[in-house]
Amino acid sequence: MNKRGKYTTLNLEEKMKVLSRIESGRSLKSVMDEFGITGAEKRKRTTGAKYGDVDDAVYMWYQQKRSAGVPVRGVELQAAAERFAQCFGRTDFKASTGWLFRFRNRHAIGNRKVCGEQVLSSASENVEPFRRKLYMLIKEEKLSLAQLYSGDETDLFWKSMAENIQASRKEICLPGRKINKERLSALLCANADGTHKLKSIIIGKSKLPQSVKEDTNTLPVIYKPSKDVSFTRELFSEWFFQNFVPEVRHFQLNVLGFHEEDIRALLLLDSSPVHSPTESLTSEDGRIKCMFFPHNTSTLIQPMKQGVILSCKRLYRWKQLEESLVIFEESDDEQDKGEKGVSKIKIYNIKSAIFNWAKSWDEVKQITIANAWENLLYKKEPEYDLQGLQDGDYREILEKCGELETTLTDDRVWFNRDDEEKGSPAKTKSGITKEVVQKGGGAEEQTAEFKLPAVRESLDYLLDFVDATPEFQRFHFTLKEMQQEIIKKEFQSRIHSRIGSFLKPRPHVMKDSFNMPSTSSN
Repeated sequence: MNKRGKYTTLNLEEKMKVLSRIESGRSLKSVMDEFGITGAEKRKRTTGAKYGDVDDAVYMWYQQKRSAGVPVRGVELQAAAERFAQCFGRTDFKASTGWLFRFRNRHAIGNRKVCGEQVLSSASENVEPFRRKLYMLIKEEKLSLAQLYSGDETDLFWKSMAENIQASRKEICLPGRKINKERLSALLCANADGTHKLKSIIIGKSKLPQSVKEDTNTLPVIYKPSKDVSFTRELFSEWFFQNFVPEVRHFQLNVLGFHEEDIRALLLLDSSPVHSPTESLTSEDGRIKCMFFPHNTSTLIQPMKQGVILSCKRLYRWKQLEESLVIFEESDDEQDKGEKGVSKIKIYNIKSAIFNWAKSWDEVKQITIANAWENLLYKKEPEYDLQGLQDGDYREILEKCGELETTLTDDRVWFNRDDEEKGSPAKTKSGITKEVVQKGGGAEEQTAEFKLPAVRESLDYLLDFVDATPEFQRFHFTLKEMQQEIIKKEFQSRIHSRIGSFLKPRPHVMKDSFNMPSTSSN
């Protein structure tokens, strides 16, 4: 037995004796005392952060970003830590690479590819207890479907276009462009029977976009500025007390005809850091209150995620395509096609996006919203009504614009980049063909004095004039609707001309190398 500092070294014979004594049933402590083996000292490590206030603030900021679906990189964590350190007066703090490594280890943060909300088995087990709790509350408060509301936030990449547009058949296409990732945050809220859709709230980066000359109160949405383009507790609480509560009261008093003492409402929300505690989100009289879904269950039972937000986004994409892409004439030069296409995409501004989003929310049908509640209230899978808004329908509108081609995979990637049946659903190819046959040459009915491209160009100029003249800005929404109708007529005219040229009999031209049969031979 040798002693090396505070450690004991045993030879082979002594190690065999240790094993035999342990196998004979002696206690481990007695064997260690016999051979002079000391116990291993426990090392004490401090895992807490040196600057706990900065660490807590950065982690809360990180949770808020992730709950809103915003990806967070390491450099952004370091920048946020530097900002919070300045707020707390920590002049000696430095968000180094070592700090970032320790921060990630403390909070179990790693690099992951997030494809959507993970539905854990424990989360699905929480659904049924929540249903029972909700049923009891509805029964106690005597709530009707019109008094049960749900709201949810979502991101909108308002200027994003389909990425993988292939070259045209003539090998000349729109010039290349970077993928646009300009983002808005939006909130949609409606009641369970779909009779009351509240005005959508939009969170943008600037206080007042340059393209929006009028007061934000006249917009068809509620516009709020935020540096991070994300909802905060202050913004959400402001919306709840200044917009949600008054709009619900007005709807129940003036539309449903309820008495003042019968006004009640329950708003169902996700468990998110941007939402204040339920005790804080309650009206003064306590009749309008909130209730949170269990964690990680929103994809299962949150009504807004059961096809409502999807429908609104698809309607928006359709309107964005109609406004951004150009219908080319047969006589247009290929270079002009590219220039027109790029210019149309560039002038699509945030004001157009806001109006298109508001119009899309208006066109989401009542039955779509009512169906979205079936999984929560009746344990039935919701039926998505996406007639006219399927992936193939969007390929048609792209093909109509200068013979551009995309694949279904490209379109689906474009749809799902953000996170219903259309009021005037777009016709499929078979539907357009049927309409052409029924009209029997309706393209000739368009008079020569009114060419649709010229009418649309004049409307564009008129919209620019209205935007620049405050006293005429009340006509903006009407002119936008007229513009969309003109675009639809352009599509129909374009398709008809192609079908007509396809069905037109073509003369057979004989080549000179072929000899016509002689009439005298037979």
